[in-house]
Amino acid sequence: MRSFQKAGSDRVKQLKYSSLIITVLYLFLFFYPSFASAHAYILKSTPYENEIIQEAPKKVSIEFDEKIQTSFHSIEVFDSSGKRVDQKNGGVNAENPSIIECNLDKNLPNGTYSIQWRVVSSDGHPVQGVIPFQIGNGGAQDSSNDHESKGYSPKFDLIIIRWLQYMSNACFLGILFFSLFVLRKELLNDTWVFTILSKMAKLSIMILALSIILSLPLQATIESGLSWGKVLSVEVFSDILENTLFGEMWILQICCLFFVFVATYFVHKTNFKPLWIWISFVLGIGLILSKTFTSHATSSTNVYLTIPLDFIHLLSASIWIGSIVTLVALIPLSRKTDTKTLYFDTIHRFSKWGILFVLLLTITGFCSSISFVPNLRSLLFTDYGRVLLGKIFLLMIMMVFAAVNFVKGKRNRETGLTSSLWGELLLGISILILSVLLTNLPTAMASPGPFKETNKDKQGSSITFEATPNVIGENDFVLSLKNKKGQPMKGIEQVTLTFTSLEMDMGDDTKTLTKVKDGKYKGQGMNFNMAGRWNVHVHVLTKDLETIDTDFKVRVGSQ
Repeated sequence: MRSFQKAGSDRVKQLKYSSLIITVLYLFLFFYPSFASAHAYILKSTPYENEIIQEAPKKVSIEFDEKIQTSFHSIEVFDSSGKRVDQKNGGVNAENPSIIECNLDKNLPNGTYSIQWRVVSSDGHPVQGVIPFQIGNGGAQDSSNDHESKGYSPKFDLIIIRWLQYMSNACFLGILFFSLFVLRKELLNDTWVFTILSKMAKLSIMILALSIILSLPLQATIESGLSWGKVLSVEVFSDILENTLFGEMWILQICCLFFVFVATYFVHKTNFKPLWIWISFVLGIGLILSKTFTSHATSSTNVYLTIPLDFIHLLSASIWIGSIVTLVALIPLSRKTDTKTLYFDTIHRFSKWGILFVLLLTITGFCSSISFVPNLRSLLFTDYGRVLLGKIFLLMIMMVFAAVNFVKGKRNRETGLTSSLWGELLLGISILILSVLLTNLPTAMASPGPFKETNKDKQGSSITFEATPNVIGENDFVLSLKNKKGQPMKGIEQVTLTFTSLEMDMGDDTKTLTKVKDGKYKGQGMNFNMAGRWNVHVHVLTKDLETIDTDFKVRVGSQ
């Protein structure tokens, strides 16, 4: 009995030390955040959107914020009548895989033209759009929104197949985790428990195998834009397997799956011998890891941070949810006199691990949000932000259920235990569905929304700069000036804005604003000709020849 108490005490100490180390590590990493758009977005196009050029260009090019895949891309140019005017040689730039380009026919006449493009980002998500431009003056510019970039939106087939993969992998890992770290030998050697866990493990593997196999044609439909019937061909599958990151990971998953079948066979034959459980557990973790290499994390500027964060987050969620599935399956033990105490002891033992998983989920989720959500507004006004808020809300409720189950397990209270366990499980299932949506939605980085920020100078004057809608192309700029008493500033001779891209050296672009009234100046222009980080320098010259200077850091969206 003392040995059990000592072992329990040691585990608690290990959890405390582990939690402290992880907290310090991720607080340190927090100071080195990375940003990811997930779904490639345009940094720069030549010509840029709605640009008026005097001479016909020899070629058009579009540069994205990440490398684009060499398959299923296209770039075509059409005139106003719909006639194609490029030389049909569009492709990825050999020296810079983030650029797609094509040559144009010679001596194109004045008029309006449109670049129609489609690419597949590094995480396997297609993006497409139209960029209008004009040769010569006098034509009407395209003011419609049809040229906005459009990314892939999750459909029912993706939600079902990816959810089955996440859920089955979670169940498999949960069963193995319980066998290694939670269940006492008395329960693991119990015939009924052995039978239940074996059946659950076999079912999980079968569903996992089916979902992984179906994920290949599913990804083919996503990347090619074709229907299920049309992608079932050797040519399309070969293109996916040979030329995409998903194809590489899929082959790795199939190989890993084969060894999972072998290892699980020996787990059953050897009555859950620890060696084979460990091998199966590591292989199951490998399948989780392979998923992170085709997630939003791969499009980050710092994959050495975002991929481990995504992996730890998904692994923690999988083991937590899979463990709840196992606890629910073992509920009949709580109704038997000889196993009731052991079952409540199991809940108590798992709850200590649950604290660690909750801690990991919270830290990694918060750090990942920094990478994918630029501001609070995008949480409310983008699909990604709203789904993320829903996931956070469900996770908080799930934590409440987990706390209730922890207390009941500690006090050996059976009343309401079944309902609270099922409640925790159903919330976990819902969270996995939202995780599937988050993995396949464009992140909020592409839509930071209108910019508004206020700076103060040494004299206490306030300078407020606004940019709307704060995307590539034409924007409205407003500058408000107030003195230290909060009154509109008078006696202004000139107000200028200087735009400098922080993504690449493009030189400076200066714009003079027009006075609307005292303390308020406006302007309109296409000074944001690429997405990403910009510096906007405000220069105010008074009639007394005094100056006010300040800088605003603006993240410009692509849509």
